[in-house]
Amino acid sequence: MSDGPRLVDQAFDGGSLQAMRAALEARAVGAGMPEGRTADLVLVVHELATNVILHGSGSGRVIMTADEGMLHVRAADSAAGPPDGAWPVEPGHGLWIARSLSDLYSIVHGPEGTSVTVGFALPLPGPPSSLLTRDDADGSTTLSLTGPLDLAAATDLAAAVRAALAPGHGIVLDLGGVTGWDSSGIAAVVTARLHVGRTPGATIALTGLSEDFRRRLDCLTSAVLHDDDPSR
Repeated sequence: MSDGPRLVDQAFDGGSLQAMRAALEARAVGAGMPEGRTADLVLVVHELATNVILHGSGSGRVIMTADEGMLHVRAADSAAGPPDGAWPVEPGHGLWIARSLSDLYSIVHGPEGTSVTVGFALPLPGPPSSLLTRDDADGSTTLSLTGPLDLAAATDLAAAVRAALAPGHGIVLDLGGVTGWDSSGIAAVVTARLHVGRTPGATIALTGLSEDFRRRLDCLTSAVLHDDDPSR
């Protein structure tokens, strides 16, 4: 856990999750976390707290600190609970969501209980807006995104893919300039792939993917990259 200043230090149980979520949201926004990633952070911690309530002792504590450009949040059970693996890790459950959406993840089982710590990187200084450009050449369309892949960029990306989509047409989605993301942005990429896959003869290739972004795509959707995808 980070040694930075504590932004949230709050006990929780089944009756106080709403207050916990409100505190996390307010402090994360105040620390400079974008709206979309704040929503991801609140969702992750809510899921971890729910695990404590449903599969642990029923109550725990959340501590959020800020240190070295990252928000660290620890959700800890208030008592020793079941051994490793007792909390569900299947898709849709708390640990799976935490691993998929956070930038850092660790779990500790000890005599005082189970605790999970997640980290969410704060954005780097610079213009927050995204730029999406289109280039048509040789029977294909390249869509290049620079900046954060957030909710606003996701809307633009979805519209651009729809405009370029045609039977037998190829689309290249260049994400090499992406500086940040949230779950709505990842959902837009997944949805674009699905739409293209349903159009006869149309193809989509992803390029410029970081290893971290690729891991999230593989984790959050059953639509996996093909062997002939140039982004591999």
